[in-house]
Amino acid sequence: MGIKEQIESILLLGGEEIKVRDLSKFFSVSIEKILEILEVLKVERFNTGINLEIDEEVVYLITNPRCGEIVNLYFKQDVKPKKLSNAGLETLSIIAYRQPITKSEIEAVRGVSTDRVIQTLEERKFVRVCGKKQAIGKPNLYEVTDKFLGYLGISTVEELPQYEIMKERLNGTDENK
Repeated sequence: MGIKEQIESILLLGGEEIKVRDLSKFFSVSIEKILEILEVLKVERFNTGINLEIDEEVVYLITNPRCGEIVNLYFKQDVKPKKLSNAGLETLSIIAYRQPITKSEIEAVRGVSTDRVIQTLEERKFVRVCGKKQAIGKPNLYEVTDKFLGYLGISTVEELPQYEIMKERLNGTDENK
């Protein structure tokens, strides 16, 4: 059995997340090599029920977002997922429609601080840092994750309702009513 299969087994039983550097140390392989193996696993698992998510320094397994609807239906019988606050939903909407986006850009839209909300969304793995903006201070850029898309029961951001259409409906200017 190869290192790829061994890593996959560790990820399955590892719980929430596994640190890439811990895998590197354990297998006595460079972080770059571990990341290469993880990328191969991610591609191989893409069309399965379980996907691999690599988030900077950690890696974890998630359900395939395309299975989100059926997973939600199944678990709706017993346990409902923890609901998001209005602030969380609002922040996620801003990120989903305008990603990649910085915290200060989100705060400009919302009009309030988003420190705690973004921290909570990162903890729940609904958003992640996807880079740095080439501006003063090089602020983090945020995007939604596949886990969030799965929570909604969709596979891609493109499946979200079109922002302009929703805005028109909410403002009562939809001509197709």
